Amino acid sequence: MWKETIQSMETGAAAYIGLFAFLFAFILIVIRVALMKRKDRTSAKNMPLDDQPEFYADRSASSAE
Repeated sequence: MWKETIQSMETGAAAYIGLFAFLFAFILIVIRVALMKRKDRTSAKNMPLDDQPEFYADRSASSAE
């Protein structure tokens, strides 16, 4: 059923272009991650958990002056 539905869309070359663009981007990302240094990978891995202060944290205090 899905095969017939996809074939009836008649997307032609656009579907193949999208597929190859996705695969190309995915492979480039995998290569980039594989070539990263261990320090950079660890830093990127822990990025969501870092408790960095907000960029504009002092803005409310300085606007009162």
